[in-house]
Amino acid sequence: MKFYDREKEVEYLKTYCQLEPNSILFVYGPKSSGKSTVMRRVIKDLENSDIVFFYYNLRKYATPTKDEFLSIFFEKSDKKYLLNKLELNFKIFKFGVEESFDFNNIKLNDVFAKINESINAVVRERKKPVLVIDELQKLKNIYFNSGKSLLNELFNLFVSLTKMEHLCHVICLTSDTLFIEEIYKNSTLKNESEYYLIDWLSREDIEKILKEEGFTDEEINYAINYLSLPFEISQLINNKKLGLSVEKTIKQWINIEADRLKYLIDDTDLNEEMIYSILYKFKDKITLNYKKDIKKSEMPYIKFLIQNEILFFDVINGIIKPTSIIEWFAINKLIKRH
Repeated sequence: MKFYDREKEVEYLKTYCQLEPNSILFVYGPKSSGKSTVMRRVIKDLENSDIVFFYYNLRKYATPTKDEFLSIFFEKSDKKYLLNKLELNFKIFKFGVEESFDFNNIKLNDVFAKINESINAVVRERKKPVLVIDELQKLKNIYFNSGKSLLNELFNLFVSLTKMEHLCHVICLTSDTLFIEEIYKNSTLKNESEYYLIDWLSREDIEKILKEEGFTDEEINYAINYLSLPFEISQLINNKKLGLSVEKTIKQWINIEADRLKYLIDDTDLNEEMIYSILYKFKDKITLNYKKDIKKSEMPYIKFLIQNEILFFDVINGIIKPTSIIEWFAINKLIKRH
């Protein structure tokens, strides 16, 4: 897919990677807002610099087990770090461990020692290591022999690498906003973390892209009222090439999302009317203020809608909104039927 208008986000992250490490950066945003695409663009732009990227894209894998985590993050080699051979035309690295290293009887301290060895090997070569983990929350349920949570202990390691030793940037990407809420409340990470939102595209950017792609003024004036995410633009371009009109495509998307939402509500044991009462809050506005518009008793229903990617919770800015403008129209279509 073509890279669309994220220059501001790319420049921010490129600059961040070249500063002295001092905190963990959590990059978050609605699903399909382009977080991974932006990060990969940053890595590509900096591939000839003195930065060594250790990039692990966990979205490519089913929720990993302990053994799978080890195979994803480490590779046996005589080098402390080495190019990831599974990523063609993409200069990213993996942590290296010696051939004799026993994955079957490994302790968590051994894992962290090997990560530190790889990071320090980069530093000794007068290069700058950057560790990027995409969809970090997939490591939540991994425990080592002593019963220690891998993720909780990783956070301690990340604080050490960034805030304490200033050795390595750690950038974590996620579209799981309930996970970001957990992180935000985590006392271990208080004053140790920064947050960067990659959100919807602006109307101006969408209009510019559609003009470049040869859409008519009439098509653009219709589409900009509904589009918000890069993948929607890509799909709209493909559908136009297939002979489908802009209006027909967008109406179909809204119908599909409204039907999906109806099915989710029908299929849950949660109180149906309470879910609809949450959705009705979006009848006349697209964003809610978490503190002013949401009661504590409504949070189970809010979380249900977040988990099913109907709503997006920006806990940092205290905002709840649909995951996309298309989703907002789908919500309004459904509540009109109700």
